[in-house]
Amino acid sequence: MFCPFSKKSEADKILVKNLISILGFKPKNLFFYKQALRHASAIGCENNRQSSNERLEFVGDAIISAIVSNILFNHFPKADEGRLSILRSTIVNRKTLNQLADELKIHELMKYKSSSLNVMKNMGGNSFEAIVGAIYYDRGYKYCIKFIENIIKQYFNLNTLIKQNTDYKSRLLQYVQKYKFDLLIDTYENVEQNEKNQHFVTEICINSNYIASGKGWSKKEAEQIASKNVLKEIKTDNKENI
Repeated sequence: MFCPFSKKSEADKILVKNLISILGFKPKNLFFYKQALRHASAIGCENNRQSSNERLEFVGDAIISAIVSNILFNHFPKADEGRLSILRSTIVNRKTLNQLADELKIHELMKYKSSSLNVMKNMGGNSFEAIVGAIYYDRGYKYCIKFIENIIKQYFNLNTLIKQNTDYKSRLLQYVQKYKFDLLIDTYENVEQNEKNQHFVTEICINSNYIASGKGWSKKEAEQIASKNVLKEIKTDNKENI
């Protein structure tokens, strides 16, 4: 493990400088951050995958979800669970985390060898989660809160965010009732091949025709996201196509 009192190499000094610009504070133990920035493709020995960022990613994912949930809970005291779930998903979904990683230029610090488009697509977001895990083990939970709160302030407008999101399932139910359509909402638990955590998937059919699906960490979240995707597909003025 890296010793915080050892003399830093030039490469380490450059890494510290870049990390300060990302984190907003100086890291103490570079060992965790080096691991957070090391993709599994950069590990030569398959039996040494614990040296990649996957374990830190696992921890960071849970921490981000908890901190964002708390921020939303306090900021929107009148929002119900369904609304809070949608707002959280808007912030912590894979696409958003990938975009945050791009904004922070995390990919420029990473070590990787894979050229797979599927792997490259989510590598930044996964590393963002791993960095939060590194912060936790280096500085503790309070610094994780500080980091996530700064990210929210810099890249999100929560008041605008809630105006853009609504109870999509209720809107969908109103739509199908208005036109007397048959609606089937099927929600089940699932773990995809490239994921480590269990989530829920909701598939929605109208008049026996599959329309769209969505996934989330809770049943309500998955149903809200799927309903939102269905509303995008049907656009209310295309009812003759259902």
